[in-house]
Amino acid sequence: MLAAKSSRVLVSVILILIGVIAGILLTANFNMIHSGRASADSERRTQLEEKMAAMKDFGEGFSTVAEYVTPSVVTVETEKTVKVNYSPFGNEDPFGDFFGGDDLFKRFFGSPRGGQQQQEQKLQGLGSGVIVSEDGYVLTNNHVIAEADKITVTLSGGKSYQGKLIGRDPRTDIAVVKIDEKGLPAIKMANSDNVKVGQWAIAVGNPFSKSLSQTVTAGIISGMSRSSVGLDTDVDFLQTDAAINPGNSGGALVNMSGELLGINTAILSRSGGYEGIGFAIPANTAKNILEQIVKNGKVSRGYVGVGIQDIDESVAKALNLKDAKGAVINQIVKDSPADRANLKTGDVILKVDGKVIDDATALRKTVSQKRPGSDVELTVFRDGKEMNVKLTLAEAPGEVPTIKEEDVPAKNSSVRLGINASGLNADIANKYGVNPNEKGVIITQVDQNGPAYRGGLREGDVVKRIGRKDITSIKDFNDAISEIGKGDTALFLINRRGGSLFIAFSVPN
Repeated sequence: MLAAKSSRVLVSVILILIGVIAGILLTANFNMIHSGRASADSERRTQLEEKMAAMKDFGEGFSTVAEYVTPSVVTVETEKTVKVNYSPFGNEDPFGDFFGGDDLFKRFFGSPRGGQQQQEQKLQGLGSGVIVSEDGYVLTNNHVIAEADKITVTLSGGKSYQGKLIGRDPRTDIAVVKIDEKGLPAIKMANSDNVKVGQWAIAVGNPFSKSLSQTVTAGIISGMSRSSVGLDTDVDFLQTDAAINPGNSGGALVNMSGELLGINTAILSRSGGYEGIGFAIPANTAKNILEQIVKNGKVSRGYVGVGIQDIDESVAKALNLKDAKGAVINQIVKDSPADRANLKTGDVILKVDGKVIDDATALRKTVSQKRPGSDVELTVFRDGKEMNVKLTLAEAPGEVPTIKEEDVPAKNSSVRLGINASGLNADIANKYGVNPNEKGVIITQVDQNGPAYRGGLREGDVVKRIGRKDITSIKDFNDAISEIGKGDTALFLINRRGGSLFIAFSVPN
């Protein structure tokens, strides 16, 4: 019995010892696991802290660029005096029922109806500008200072100066203003030809009011070479999603090195405010205009001496072109480079010095960027064949706009194409406001349900050519019309309000 009891005690002791040892081992193992997890979490946190430190450095990069650039961006305020009509009777016109119109009232009283008088009113404008030289030259937009009587330039530190307009160029919307100061923080200009879509961009300017001056926004370059944005300029804009709002015009768009990428100019917006798309004039374009204005007081552009328009599918078909590309000549200026080089109305310019021309805008920009006196080679399509024409550019005497179609009220007609025409005489010319010495015939009626109207012809258009036949009389007109068959594409060269325009349309079977 004693032996058995001792044996049980021994077994109990052994079990207790095993339990103790197992507990020690389990505790040790738990501590090892816990320690391992803690070590892994600590390492991950360290990695995250390093990444956040890098992000902090990147974020501080924006702050550094902003601090570096903002002294170079100025506020541009303008003042313009205009004359407006006002009446001592306000909006009410107590004499309206007694006089048949303004002309009758003026005839007796020499002033507008209702006792209206003129008074001067001052209009204020706000924009931005960029200091581009230490001695006070400032770049801004032409539309910021256009017609201003007074220009005030305020530096980031608050000091204001009276600005002197050195020159402006509506074709690029660039203006140069000078202030009388030295040692200014001029911005550095980037080579905008090296800009790439996706790179960071920072915009600095004065949106909405002077109290928001030196506002900084960031984004990326979201597009390049934007020309068809509703702005009638010779600029291929940079596109950015950095916030740009009214008042930012003329401000700086810079890269992460603090260099000027472009001059902020416009936004694409349905609301009038920022909607994610803004446009800037590339720095290289701005620099070229700046140098010409400072040196010569004006901007000189190459000039061919042609009126041009885009080619649509109908015009391309009428001219036997494979593609609706290039710019068709609708007018030749007498004694111009084009005239001397024997270019002809109806020629299609496909290339300039080997550069493909997609449309009239591309041709205008390409030629305008070349200096007067330079030689160019044009690739021209004429009568189904390509040919090369060399000429020397002259200096552009003024703006040569691309003609755009405008709707004009029309009358009914029952002729085959839906148009009637008349020879030009003094009465007809006076009725439609055209030169009685103009060569051609004038369209007097257009059927709104006819093919001519759908193609774009309007009452008052002077027909100069149909197909390749010049029109100088009603006989020429009728003969040319008779040669247009069913299913053909009719091609008209017209003069509308002083501008030449090709119009092509299909004749129903």
